[in-house]
Amino acid sequence: MSRLSKKAYPRATLTLDFGGSGTKGIVQIQGSTPHVLYMEPEVIEVPRTSLISKTQNNLCNAYPENAAWVGVGEQYRAVGYLAQTAYVASSFLRPRKYELAVYKTLAAVWVVKQKYKLPAAFDLSLALLLPPGEFEDSYLLEPMLKEALLGFDTPAGELRVNLTSYECFPEGGGIYMMYCKNKGESAKRWTIAIVQVGYRNASVLVSRRGVLDKGKTTNLGMARMVDLVMERTSGLLPNALAVAIASSNSDPKPHHFMGLVAIADAEQRMAQVQKIVVAVQSARTEYAIALTSWLQEVLPAENELSGVILCGGTTDYLKNELLAAFQSTTLVWHGEVQVPPELDKYDLGSRLADVYALSEYHAASVKARAKAAAKQLTDSVGKEVVGHRG
Repeated sequence: MSRLSKKAYPRATLTLDFGGSGTKGIVQIQGSTPHVLYMEPEVIEVPRTSLISKTQNNLCNAYPENAAWVGVGEQYRAVGYLAQTAYVASSFLRPRKYELAVYKTLAAVWVVKQKYKLPAAFDLSLALLLPPGEFEDSYLLEPMLKEALLGFDTPAGELRVNLTSYECFPEGGGIYMMYCKNKGESAKRWTIAIVQVGYRNASVLVSRRGVLDKGKTTNLGMARMVDLVMERTSGLLPNALAVAIASSNSDPKPHHFMGLVAIADAEQRMAQVQKIVVAVQSARTEYAIALTSWLQEVLPAENELSGVILCGGTTDYLKNELLAAFQSTTLVWHGEVQVPPELDKYDLGSRLADVYALSEYHAASVKARAKAAAKQLTDSVGKEVVGHRG
């Protein structure tokens, strides 16, 4: 990379997906290969004095993503693992994602600064994913982020980050763009639905001849399945239950749920575990009916559809039910996006597909802008030299 083109690049490029099960990101530092960032989804308001007391002795030992807090003005938040463990914060599935996106973004930016030893002031290019139902809020988010990034408090002191570019896309948008790129001109003649089912939401986008609609979002993510199981049982923690349900896939057995029950008596413990298994089986049936019914209501007629792109970890969990519900429709799992195994160090699998695909677009956009800026700078320098000689 030439000196001029390097100057035109932002110091860091960050792509984020604020999933209900965790914030997933792809970060690329100027001139380096991409890396994955992952943080737990919790955010909680805490006084600065408490945050300092909780973290001042751990910053040299803990990874930054496990000790993240940020402050904007007088507002301070613990984010991710720190919020989850030190303050027992909830996952806040009800607030709209953009409401917490500022603090999650600031925390992710601090983590990037710490992990890659960046200065306290640097340039950043940012791309975000929001549910289609909240995509209209993206115009509210940009000025909030830009102002907050200019000066915010962190465990390592104040950061001053210049936002050089900002783009926001509906969830599923990254996968859709990569799918269309791979299919070429054909995709511009098709009607394609993009179905994204994550932990919190289920969303649908429809592309007719390359034109995307505004999309629809409902609260039928995996959290609904967890709620249905908890209504049928007692004493279970939602996060641990969600992990156990996912690991059981389509064939729940007692061994998948033994770790959830802390009863000493072996017979009573097995009876409780069996109750959970039955609850999971019945809840899965009820949840699948609710989700597939909603999808059949909001999707175009099957004879209009060229295909449905299914993405999000929950679509893998409900694969059999979705195949049965859309027998006459071409289903494409995760847009055929292949996440490089060496990138997926958190073993997120298909849950990383959307943000990875968007990061590829984001990196290409940054490269194009830097190339254009470098050319403009070169031309300007050339004109100055010619003018000076003249």
